[in-house]
Amino acid sequence: MANKNIWIGNGKVVFPDRVFENGSLLISDGAISAINEPCPAYAEKISVDGKYIMPGFIDLHVHGGGGSDFMDAEPEAMQNVCRAHCMHGTTALFATTMTCEDDVLKSVIDAYKKAIELPICGAQLMGLHLEGPFFSSRGRGAQPVGEERIPTKEVLYDFIRLADGNIKRWDEAPELENTDLFAKVMQENNILPSIAHTSAIADIANRAFDLGIKHITHFYSATTTGQKIDGIVYSGVNEAVFLRDDVTIEVIADGRHIPKEHMLLAYKIKGADNMALITDAMRAAGTDCKTSMLGAKVGGVPVVIKNGVAQLPDLSSYAGSIGTMDKALRVAHLEYGIPLTETVKMLSKTPARIMNLDKKGELKVGNDADVVIMDDKFEVAEVYVCGRELYKR
Repeated sequence: MANKNIWIGNGKVVFPDRVFENGSLLISDGAISAINEPCPAYAEKISVDGKYIMPGFIDLHVHGGGGSDFMDAEPEAMQNVCRAHCMHGTTALFATTMTCEDDVLKSVIDAYKKAIELPICGAQLMGLHLEGPFFSSRGRGAQPVGEERIPTKEVLYDFIRLADGNIKRWDEAPELENTDLFAKVMQENNILPSIAHTSAIADIANRAFDLGIKHITHFYSATTTGQKIDGIVYSGVNEAVFLRDDVTIEVIADGRHIPKEHMLLAYKIKGADNMALITDAMRAAGTDCKTSMLGAKVGGVPVVIKNGVAQLPDLSSYAGSIGTMDKALRVAHLEYGIPLTETVKMLSKTPARIMNLDKKGELKVGNDADVVIMDDKFEVAEVYVCGRELYKR
């Protein structure tokens, strides 16, 4: 049980537009009830001795961690992923799947529905993110895409009915047939449609944007730039995104998937309000293993951990990151020089806005008390999820 009233103070409170020195939060019944006020007599007093007090990080795209993966289709494995990422500041996440056979995906959905009935033991599960199976074979990356699948109304509604409202996001390559149907079904069911693993040119991307598909999965990774086709040069998805103010992006901020200049260019053009930092982490995140499996333990894709990232054994492609959200903060802020408030916004407020999480992403009265305490080296010291201390270093 959480303490009913907790005062966390004597720290640097990080807001979207400023860092408030010697600030505080009052937590009551799992929510933030006051900010920067003296500790009331009835509350437990916790001094963080000058550490940073930040909103909890929200990971829009994460496959696994701590040796487990959501594709394991086991509620306990899903809890293990949540515990592993909570230790690194993630207080909410979206369980991400991979391209697989329909019966495998159905077993993952069934396990997820059981997992959300269990007590919260780490990052809070906010919904399912289906990464596949409607992808381009040319843009598949490490996704096990063989024959390209076309979305149909029957298949889409089969999974939507089974998930019972838990699918919050679904990715698709817009050059496939029936993209208009895909966009329509997503909007009718309040599911965020996103472009991913694509070989599309800019015209196709813009058509998808006009249909309402206005988010890009791991921008720069398995998305296209300028290319020559049959002797004619075309712009790609990346250029189309940069010209559209109504399109949001996410980038893998592990310091490996995209170079510094790529991230800074995206940040300069899209801004922190339209750009989320993600991990795209697989099961090896939070471990020291040298070999692992992308996707399910049985039938997944073997990978090696080399140079701080998961790669296919022949090193032909990256195969998911081993990053965590605190690492993303250090990469963006300490290594790349993005201001702290802007970095934290991309880890918290912007992901919350993209996914319509009204009570998360910002330290303000009435929001869930999802709080991360970090030291001056931006290492995680404590994590609170809905007012409960679930990690302490």
